[in-house]
Amino acid sequence: MSGEGAVNVQVQKARKLHDADVVYLYDSSFEGFLCCVFESFAQHEIPFAVWTPQQETSTLYPVKDIPTDHAKAQRVFASFGRKLGPETEYLVSRDFLSGREDKELLLIRFLHLAFALGPGTVKRTGHPDVAPLYEMKKSLDWEVDKFQGFVRFEEHDGMLGAVIHPKNYILPLLRPHFCGRFPEENFMIYDAVHQAVLLQEDHKARLMELAAPLELPPPSEREQQFQALWKQFYQTLEIKARHNEKCRMTHCPKRFWADMVEMKDEF
Repeated sequence: MSGEGAVNVQVQKARKLHDADVVYLYDSSFEGFLCCVFESFAQHEIPFAVWTPQQETSTLYPVKDIPTDHAKAQRVFASFGRKLGPETEYLVSRDFLSGREDKELLLIRFLHLAFALGPGTVKRTGHPDVAPLYEMKKSLDWEVDKFQGFVRFEEHDGMLGAVIHPKNYILPLLRPHFCGRFPEENFMIYDAVHQAVLLQEDHKARLMELAAPLELPPPSEREQQFQALWKQFYQTLEIKARHNEKCRMTHCPKRFWADMVEMKDEF
C-alpha cells in the first residue's frame, strides 16, 4: 500500500461516526439546536448528551459550548428540505417542541441515519432511531388536541387570559387554532411550565418567552359570577346515576383539572 493510500485509510477511520464522551451545551433555541447538529456532523460524533442551561449539572464528561450561529443554522435547516424532503423537515421541526429531556440527542441520531440512507428514512417507523420521533409527535398531537378543548379563559380588564401546564411546548401549535377561533378578541395563553405567552392584541399575535413567572390578577366580581354559573351548569348536566370516574379521567386526565374552572374544586 502506498503512503498516500495509508493516509487516506487513516483519515476515513478518523472521520467514522462515533459516540463521543462529550456534552453539548446550547441556548435551547431551535437555531441553537441546528448548530449542535452542525457540530455533530462536522466532528462525526454523537455526543453523550445535549443540554440547555436549565438542564446543566455536574458531569465527569467535558462540556462543549455550542454558540448559536444564524448562518450555520440556516445552512443545516435548508439541507433538511433539499436532501431529506418536506416530511422530515416537518417532523424534526415539530418534535423539537417535545418536552422529552433527550429530544435533541434522539433528533441528532435520527438525522445521521437519515442523511446516510436518504429521504425514505422517515418512513422506517420501526427503526430504533426513527420510532422515538413518532412517539414525540404522538405526545405533541395528543396534547394539542386536548388543550384545544380544555383551555379555560377568564376576563381580565377586557382581555381573555388562560393558564396551562403542558408537558410539551405547544403554544406555537395552539396559535393557529385560537387565533382563528377568536380573531376579534384580545387574549393571552400563559404556559406556566415553559414560561411563555401566546398574546393576541389588536389582531396581531406573538409568542413571548418570559424571564420570570407571570401572576394573573384575580378575576373580577362579574367574572366570578360567570364562573359560578358555568360550574352550576357543569354539575347540573351530569347524570349522577351514571357517574363513571374512570371514564371521566380517560377523556379528561386529572393533570388538566387545576386549570379548568369547573374541575378546580375536585383537584
